[in-house]
Amino acid sequence: METQIDKLKQGKKSKEKKTQPEQEELKGTFAAVLIVGGIILVGWLGVFGLFLERA
Repeated sequence: METQIDKLKQGKKSKEKKTQPEQEELKGTFAAVLIVGGIILVGWLGVFGLFLERA
């Protein structure tokens, strides 16, 4: 029968193995989110500028 301590040890081992690849994937995800967020921000500022110009 597996105890909770055994499960915690296995969980820590599996997390240690996955730390490096996940970290690199998250860096790429963060960069993509920043790029998309920047595009959205530039679009909103452009539309807001047009609104102020025509008002």
